[in-house]
Amino acid sequence: MRVLPAISIVLAGLALGSCSYSYQLLAKVIQGRLAFVVDPASGRTPKCINGITVSTDKGESVTATPIAGDDVNLIENGVFWWQSMEGDCKNDFPIFYGQPLKGKRLSYEGLNLPNVKPGDLSSVVLPKRLHAGVVYEVSTTSGSTGYGQGWFWITPDRRVENWQNDPTPALVNEHGYDVSGAYEPPAQRH
Repeated sequence: MRVLPAISIVLAGLALGSCSYSYQLLAKVIQGRLAFVVDPASGRTPKCINGITVSTDKGESVTATPIAGDDVNLIENGVFWWQSMEGDCKNDFPIFYGQPLKGKRLSYEGLNLPNVKPGDLSSVVLPKRLHAGVVYEVSTTSGSTGYGQGWFWITPDRRVENWQNDPTPALVNEHGYDVSGAYEPPAQRH
């Protein structure tokens, strides 16, 4: 299991605390560019996003090369694009891979999180080149309560294929806990 910075997990928990909803995302090629849209079969159809993450799915070994300003911890955990803006939802679907998001970068100030200093802004990973044959997960936030998710890969002949569910389900132990990539003490190994 990849471990993203604790601050992003805390933010997700805060956001999920009230009246949240989810929707499915699809990756498509529109006018020769990779784009993300809301699956028409989703029960909810938000019009916009204020945050996006594109990362390799668990089990993939390819990573991006960081550049100045990127959060290296996110890249080490498979992130290829990460951008979070304030909750104004100014970025309408379709969202093209790598497009600059409109709005003000999300500030952690006032969230009472550990190790956050006044003026700290959300992490950023500028978009990196995606690779054919790799499974990616895309997730978005819409306003303060909508959450989109989808999985896709780019075929060697440059087509895009989508999955409605995680194509690499978690490895679980006999108790049903996700142990994908988890450390097991030597006495518990089989």
